[in-house]
Amino acid sequence: MSKMLDKDKSGAGSEIREENEFTQELKLADKLAIERTVLAADRTMLAGVRTSMALIGFGFTIFNVLKYVQEHSPMKVIMRPQTPRNIGGFMLVVGIIPLFVMITQYSRILKRMGRKESPFRNPNFQMAVAILLLGTILLVTLIGNILLL
Repeated sequence: MSKMLDKDKSGAGSEIREENEFTQELKLADKLAIERTVLAADRTMLAGVRTSMALIGFGFTIFNVLKYVQEHSPMKVIMRPQTPRNIGGFMLVVGIIPLFVMITQYSRILKRMGRKESPFRNPNFQMAVAILLLGTILLVTLIGNILLL
């Protein structure tokens, strides 16, 4: 009878062990799903960074090119004096606002996912914040030029 109890105990133990392995696999699958979601958030933020960087760069470039054409063109260019500033400033704003929204969305997603580490430790996040600051500095410089004129 003791052998039967041992068998029952060992049988029950193996079932419990199988359930624990199954539970661990689910936990691993859940962890991997969370990592995939975080990586998807990274990709989405980097796509926003790429687009914003292009818009900010194009805004700054179009401002400088149009200003150069306005100042150095031998022919009279039919353009208002504030056109380079307006177009460049608009492109800078169009690049900065979505980047700010992307950074905020990324932070909220990480918080919702229960990530304990700060998003500031992520190099992608640091790059996004640096580009946001660069775009803001360019916009402030452009606005400063407006106020000085």
